Amino acid sequence: MTTTSAVTVVMAARDVEGHHFRRALASTLRSRGVAFDVVVVDHGSVSPIVVDDERVTVVVIGRDVSFVDALNAGIAVADSDIIARMDADDIMHPDRLRLQVQALCDDDSLSVVSSRIAIRPRHSTMMSGYAMWQNSLLTVDDHRRERFVEQPVCNPATTLRRTAFDDVGGYVDGDFPEDYDLFLRLLGRGHRFIKLPVVHHGWRQHADQLTRAHSTDRDTLARLKARHLVADFGLVGRAVVVLGAGKEGRRISRALRGAGAAPMAFVDVDPSKVGRVTHDVVVHGTGWLAARPAGAFVVGAVGTSGARGAVRAQCVNVGLREDEDFVVVA
Repeated sequence: MTTTSAVTVVMAARDVEGHHFRRALASTLRSRGVAFDVVVVDHGSVSPIVVDDERVTVVVIGRDVSFVDALNAGIAVADSDIIARMDADDIMHPDRLRLQVQALCDDDSLSVVSSRIAIRPRHSTMMSGYAMWQNSLLTVDDHRRERFVEQPVCNPATTLRRTAFDDVGGYVDGDFPEDYDLFLRLLGRGHRFIKLPVVHHGWRQHADQLTRAHSTDRDTLARLKARHLVADFGLVGRAVVVLGAGKEGRRISRALRGAGAAPMAFVDVDPSKVGRVTHDVVVHGTGWLAARPAGAFVVGAVGTSGARGAVRAQCVNVGLREDEDFVVVA
């Protein structure tokens, strides 16, 4: 590995199908217009990974080491100030690295630059709605506003400053998606994200991947969101109101309780729910928001994406400021 690379690509692999790995690595090595090198983390593959290319360093990590620790080890070996992530079965556009590195060099205020993604194989409908939502988020404000709805960038399509990665302590192991946790910590510390309006990453989908396992476990995601909400907004001891008494509202309410911030009220537009007691607190009608306790923090949690605009409008209409007095989490 040289020390002249503008960016180091870190790719972890364990027993990945040879065809997919070769395509992923070949697409990375076709990158143009920027000096780069690649760190492949062989995470205990049964058949050791061998790459005959001077731009590639293979780091062997034992199978008993966690995936998170393997990723951190790969990044520790990287010799560049900018780190790009890549998965061992995805496809990288040859201009992705150049444009993402250029965006970071042109704007010192940015910490993370991503690109739009395309689902692979092309006929797959897995995660297509999620990809469309993610691709719609482009600006710094988009990523910050939507960060508690879902992970706003695709991890293997992302390039970031090493200083930002180190600032929040890298990836952390736990019962949650390590990439979403990293991005929430970065955004919580004020790091700025953008997404370039180009499809420069092919995101391969298959039934047993970790992303799908976590994304279908809504309770796991709710606990992760709740932990960061409590930390970012100082919710322990603060009045918390959940706007939405349906399934998503009850889920985030349970998670907030587990994180030490029990909601003191629900608010819902459905008259049939108003007056009920849910999780030991009363469900109020939307008019109650105007009479909420001073300093109350509102968590909007409505299960349909089309309702987010209505939730935001309700909050703004009673004088709440997004990302200060309220957030939307579903």
